[in-house]
Amino acid sequence: MKDKGELIHIKQLPMFFIIGRPRTGSTLLRTLFDAHPNVAIPQEWPMLLLLHMQFGKVTYWDRQTLESFYNALFRPLRISYWSITNWPGIDIAKLHDDILMCEGEQSFETLIKVVYLNHHSFFEKGQIVMIGDKNPATSNYVGQLAKIFPTAKFIHLVRDYRDNLVSMLDVDFEMPNVSLLTYRWKYSYRTIENCAALYPERFYKIRYEDFVEQPEREFADLCHFLNLPSDDSIFGFHKRSHELEASYPPEIIQRYFKSLMQPIDNRKVGVYKQKLTTKQIRNADLVAGKWARMAGYEPLFVRFSWFDYFRVAPAVVYTQGLYVIGRMAKVLPFDWMLWLINKPSVVVYIYTKLFKPKAGE
Repeated sequence: MKDKGELIHIKQLPMFFIIGRPRTGSTLLRTLFDAHPNVAIPQEWPMLLLLHMQFGKVTYWDRQTLESFYNALFRPLRISYWSITNWPGIDIAKLHDDILMCEGEQSFETLIKVVYLNHHSFFEKGQIVMIGDKNPATSNYVGQLAKIFPTAKFIHLVRDYRDNLVSMLDVDFEMPNVSLLTYRWKYSYRTIENCAALYPERFYKIRYEDFVEQPEREFADLCHFLNLPSDDSIFGFHKRSHELEASYPPEIIQRYFKSLMQPIDNRKVGVYKQKLTTKQIRNADLVAGKWARMAGYEPLFVRFSWFDYFRVAPAVVYTQGLYVIGRMAKVLPFDWMLWLINKPSVVVYIYTKLFKPKAGE
């Protein structure tokens, strides 16, 4: 950032958020927007709401506060590739200078925009007219996001809860329990749609299945929603795979980014029919309940016994308790909250070691 005039321009740049559950195609969608010449959208970096806890009430940023904000950007995270130091081509000195240029009366939103514009994309850029964010971790707090960023728009990406299960059971994000993961899917969908009802003009819902079936048309509709020019050249994103390979260890790419190495296809739609057992599908249909159809998905099972309800109850109650604890933990000091988020769950560790459930088991 060269001067205060550029800061005024940054303030005026609109923002959008890609929200929804992990493993719904949000990384793919974020990559397409990253390939757009007029969009700046950093890789996943789940620090936004944590920073807001510490700096959200600041209206006048003196040098000391700006230095504190800058230092907070580098707090270690449990998953190392989330760190801002892993942003491609990040210039730490420039980031520091840009933040110090914000001295005076500024909103928290402006500081976040300044940080995000320091992300350097693999793709060629023209004039940046919009800033994006993709962090599934913030999706359950979409109401808070809507207030922090009062003009931002939101893309709600939804995927069949059973296909989402298949993907979630293959990674180590959360406890690999079918009932728990389905309840998280339902909680996320319900939370986002309730917020969308309050701000209908700011939300756009898109199903993963529709997107991969007709990606060019669906992405053009998204661009129209965001008032962005459409650009079909972005669909050659997979041709830059060598830069992705140079930025992450092979095991990270294999586990999280494998789909970015090839063109978009619909091969993963309905994969649950081969990957999940009848019992797993039944449990998922039970927990998803009416929200399955509300999201546009038809359950295979609609009648359940008391034993079925009894079987899923422990995981559902446990997950509900986690959300209650999460809301209570928001009053903790910033350092305590960051420690809590970074600390692996002992319950999840023990459960995974004992059962190691996967799709089809």
